[in-house]
Amino acid sequence: MPKIIGATLADHRELTRQKLFDALGELLAEESFDSITMSQIAQRADVGRTAVYNHFADKESLLLAFMRHATSGFADALTQALADEDDVIEQLRIYIRAHLELRGRFHLASRLDLRSMVSSSSADHLRDHAGIVEHILFHILEEAMVQERIPRQNSLALVSLVLSSLAGQVLPSDPTEREAAIRVVQAFVLRGIGVPEEVCPLPPVPVQTPVVDPAGDPPTGPQAFLRCPVSRS
Repeated sequence: MPKIIGATLADHRELTRQKLFDALGELLAEESFDSITMSQIAQRADVGRTAVYNHFADKESLLLAFMRHATSGFADALTQALADEDDVIEQLRIYIRAHLELRGRFHLASRLDLRSMVSSSSADHLRDHAGIVEHILFHILEEAMVQERIPRQNSLALVSLVLSSLAGQVLPSDPTEREAAIRVVQAFVLRGIGVPEEVCPLPPVPVQTPVVDPAGDPPTGPQAFLRCPVSRS
C-alpha cells in the first residue's frame, strides 16, 4: 500500500499533485514536453507510476492542471501585490516588476512554446490560463486611459505589446544589477505606452565599455542582457 503523506487523504492528494507539478516544471526546464514521459515525471516526483495515473490520465491532463495551478498562483500573488496601491501608474510598475520576478517562481519563464506541443483543444485551455494574467493588465491599462494618465489607444494591442516586451527579459542574479534591470524595463514600458517622461525618468546607467571577444562571441557584463541578440554577421 502506498505511503500516505499529509494528515488526511485530501492533504495526501494535494501534496502528491504538488510534487507532480514540481517534477514537471523541472523537466520542462531540461527537455521538450514531447520527450518527457509519465515514468520520468513519477521518478522525479518520487511517486509511484500507478499513483500518477490516479491523478492524471495522461501528460496533457497533467500539463493543463500544472498550468492552471501556476497561473492561479501567479495571479493571486500579483493581485495581492496590487491590493494596497491606488495610483494606476504605480500599479503598472508593480505589474511589470511582479511579471519579471514571479514568472520563474511559477514556472512561467520557460521559453518553450507549449501550445505547439499539445493538441488544439489543450492549446485553447493554455491560452485561457494565460488570459487570466492578461486580464489584470488589461484593466489597469483601461483605468489609466480613463484617468487620462496615458493616451487612449487599443487596449488589446497594448496588452500584447507590453507582454511581448516583458517576455524576453532574463533578470541578472546579482541583486543590484537585478534592481537596475527592472527599473530599465519599467521605464521602457511606461514610456512606450505614453506615460510622460517626468513621471518615469530613466534610471542612471554607468558608462561602460562593452567587452568584445576577438572570436566574435556576444559581449558580456551587467548590461549584456539588454543587447540585441541578433547576429551582426
